[in-house]
Amino acid sequence: MKISIMGIEYNQLLSGKALAEMGNEVTYISKDNKRIENIKRGYYNADEAMVIKSIHTDNYVDFTADIRNALESSNMCFISEGYAEDNEDMENILKRAKEVGANMSKHMFIVDRAEVSGLRVDAIKAAIQEELNKRNAHFTFEIIANPDFLRA
Repeated sequence: MKISIMGIEYNQLLSGKALAEMGNEVTYISKDNKRIENIKRGYYNADEAMVIKSIHTDNYVDFTADIRNALESSNMCFISEGYAEDNEDMENILKRAKEVGANMSKHMFIVDRAEVSGLRVDAIKAAIQEELNKRNAHFTFEIIANPDFLRA
């Protein structure tokens, strides 16, 4: 399976590493193009180095700032910002959901790692659908709420 992960922080890196070790193709997405370029050149911060250097070379892992391209080749996208239901986490999650809605080009599964999923799933679904409506795009998608999946 081809999976995109929104973010390149420690927890996202660990989750992606585990997914790659299961045989999935993983692409990390970050808007920080300079950081992505540094990672691709082998310049890491301490947290990144611990995870990235432990990824076996036979596992497919990539890093990109091009969300549209990453989602085009993905079947599933992890929005793995935070676990809490506080306003800041929710704001970040909804920003990522809008980015997914603005850039997806086919049916997609979106995974959220929320602790309390009911209202959050509805809000994510609405944010994605709002962006699809703006584009007059009619792609289907499913939101999967699974707080314990690959918790790092």
